[in-house]
Amino acid sequence: MDTILQYENLVRSIISKYTYYGDYEDLYQVGMMGLVKACKNYKESTAKFSTYAYTYIYGEIYTYINNQRG
Repeated sequence: MDTILQYENLVRSIISKYTYYGDYEDLYQVGMMGLVKACKNYKESTAKFSTYAYTYIYGEIYTYINNQRG
């Protein structure tokens, strides 16, 4: 839980680039789901956590935006 709250600003910085594609709160929730997935799958022998989590967060946001377009 501490890791999730610690990297909440990473989610906010990523979604700030995509707010014109959807509601801020929806994008925030989707981004946080990506952060939770990153926490579950992270192995300490891999890259730095913020670098690792970025791909999960961005992936969730990208999928959400594409699904909203139809």
